[in-house]
Amino acid sequence: MAAHILVLGIPAHGHMRPELAVTEELVRRGHRVSFLTTEAFAPAVRATGATALVHESLLTQALGPGQLKDLDPDLLAWSAVLFLQESENLVALARELFADDVPDLVFYDMIVSSAGRALGLLWDRPAVQSTPSMASNDHYSQLAAIAEFSAVGNDHPAVVELLGRTAKFAAGHGLDVEPGHLVDWRAERNLVYAPREFQPADDTFGEETTFVGACLSREYVRQTWDAAADGLPLVVLSMGTLYNNQPELFRTCVDAFAGQPWQAVVTVGNGTDPAQLGPLPPNVSVHRWIPQLAAVRRAEVFVTAAGLGSLMESLYAGTPPVLVPLVPETRVLSRRAVELGLGTLLDAADITADSLLDAVRRTAADEELRERLRHMTRVMERAGGAPRAALALEALC
Repeated sequence: MAAHILVLGIPAHGHMRPELAVTEELVRRGHRVSFLTTEAFAPAVRATGATALVHESLLTQALGPGQLKDLDPDLLAWSAVLFLQESENLVALARELFADDVPDLVFYDMIVSSAGRALGLLWDRPAVQSTPSMASNDHYSQLAAIAEFSAVGNDHPAVVELLGRTAKFAAGHGLDVEPGHLVDWRAERNLVYAPREFQPADDTFGEETTFVGACLSREYVRQTWDAAADGLPLVVLSMGTLYNNQPELFRTCVDAFAGQPWQAVVTVGNGTDPAQLGPLPPNVSVHRWIPQLAAVRRAEVFVTAAGLGSLMESLYAGTPPVLVPLVPETRVLSRRAVELGLGTLLDAADITADSLLDAVRRTAADEELRERLRHMTRVMERAGGAPRAALALEALC
């Protein structure tokens, strides 16, 4: 029977892409999907067949082009308070919009977990977390792992503010729930966009967590990329969509491959002006955007900031990654990839043209790494992607 599903997203490409792929699959299966989103992402939501309900997000500016270069501990800590404020607004809006049309299920991004869980409790409906990161439970905490790299303790003023404000939020809606339950990333029901084998402490997660691997839309998977017909091996370099205000790092990428027997394709997004990189050697091209998966499939090596989406695309394509994490969460993901022998790690703070070129050469020549990637690609295929994610949600309606 067709269900009505509410999706709560945030204006960030890496979080939206898998949600959109799952939404597309839900609509294809005959369900009605209402998607709270921003004006910038509304066309992509409508393209799935879902109803885009546009609102003004507090996160639009914070996550906008060029806003973020890194994530210092204070900014990381206070961002959690901003995420709670976004959740407060989403709950008020959703209760108003759906007072007479309560959805059958709430599918919410992990960043607005307070909104998703609160609405599930208020409406007595199942709520499922969309997790473009590692899952958390009583045995493994992604927030604790991130804290190892950020040095944000429980006594930080932002943490105190977060828990106090969450308690008031819960009380204001008549919810008898611990504040930590609303803001923690441990979820009673969870979709994770990685295969189970990639998850730390994977054997401690039960049926409440569905590991579906990369969730990619059908159109995205069909995209193509025409590499230059010069016979040179291709290396694709991208620092993602959030922390790409990195002109110095991108210049290092250009310098690394100047005059080398590689075709280098660098994507800078909206955070860096390509003109800042100066004249380019003939074997290096710089783009705002490219069909990343299509290009990575053609590449010998993928240099990535190691957001989960890009990292999973690397595994999906079987293309070995060089990992250049820029923020605590991606350092956690990179550490896991290295533990599994699935990539080469570079410290962004110490990277040079020579060290980057050397890492790419070593990674390209590592046949054992390629064999481990081939295994993980098969694991990814079995994880089921967006179709399995849609089935998991459908089973709860």
